[in-house]
Amino acid sequence: MIKKLNRAENRFTLSEWSGAVGDLGTLLPLAFALVIFNGYSSQRLFFLWGIVYLISGWYYRVPVAVQPLKAMAVIAFAGGYSVGQLSTTAVFYGILLIVLAGTGVIRWLERWFTPALVRGIQLGIGFILLQKAVEMSLKNGLFLGYQPVSRGLNFLLLFALLLVLGIFQFQKNKPISVGIIFISIALSLAFGISTPESWSQGNIAVFSSPDWRFFLPAVMFLMIPQLPLTLGNAVFAANDACHTFWKERSERVTPTRFGVSIGISNVVIGLLGGFPICHGAGGIAAHAKFGGKTGGTTMILGGILILVSLVKPLSNFLFLIPIPVLGALLLLTSWSLIVLIQRLQTKSEILIALIVGLLSFSTHNLSIALIAGFLLEQGLIRAAKWRVALKGENHD
Repeated sequence: MIKKLNRAENRFTLSEWSGAVGDLGTLLPLAFALVIFNGYSSQRLFFLWGIVYLISGWYYRVPVAVQPLKAMAVIAFAGGYSVGQLSTTAVFYGILLIVLAGTGVIRWLERWFTPALVRGIQLGIGFILLQKAVEMSLKNGLFLGYQPVSRGLNFLLLFALLLVLGIFQFQKNKPISVGIIFISIALSLAFGISTPESWSQGNIAVFSSPDWRFFLPAVMFLMIPQLPLTLGNAVFAANDACHTFWKERSERVTPTRFGVSIGISNVVIGLLGGFPICHGAGGIAAHAKFGGKTGGTTMILGGILILVSLVKPLSNFLFLIPIPVLGALLLLTSWSLIVLIQRLQTKSEILIALIVGLLSFSTHNLSIALIAGFLLEQGLIRAAKWRVALKGENHD
């Protein structure tokens, strides 16, 4: 029993610190866009997400990621939804997930998300993250909010960082990503790189009662497009990722608990004027890829986010990380998700996963990809049963 408890203890070693920065390639670009396009303050985003990161690491004992809802974020950018509308949606969405988890509907839905469909989801997310990493690196300047000067320079820096990270971080197992992050911030400060003061203006948290007049638009335009991604990626695929990366430590990780924790977190975040989150499989893979093994990884990142939100001069420090660094982190994360398809054993499973992944990538619509994958899977199952029955009749 003592050994078991010791195994479950959170650690705060250099490897955990390295794992903590692994998901910044996803979190920071989305945070930046929410600040610019939807009027959030970086302080509020980092504070509320940091609290959830801290609690998640303490409870689950493994690096459970906390990420902005990707589909909802993209819709929010395009539609220009206000902070009030998005925080209202967070409350409604949180209640929905609590109901699904509390009534056991999530467990009923779980049996339909087979390994082939889950790996397909992860494959599609990996492709999308890869695309976003390349786009982010080539379409922006060296820093978020700066005009591009030389795409060639960004590409060369991205390639060099991938080479360095590939050699030291993975081949030699040296957790250097955290050093690259801090060095890049220090160099940015040394060269006088600055970010607009408006990015950190506003209260850390403000009580925001839900606007019930926005209920139907929230459901139709924000929640329904997001729900398949949350169930597929942040509940089932995230649960699978935890048990794949840290099987012995993931005793507390279940789809139902993920549904409840995402739901409760979003109700609280929404009432405090924040943007909703999930436990994304991509973020979990990122923390694992960069050395995270215990909940200490996410507790470290949560503590950092809370610190930079409470100390105003630090509020914009995370935006001083150069674009190529963020792109390299995102590319390596995408690769760690793409290669998970190798864990499938049969040709039919691989075929289903490939179709789901490619449809997810080509349409950016997980609902369509899942429906297509499900129909194909059921068709293959029925065809196999028909062949068995036909052979039985021939033997008779």
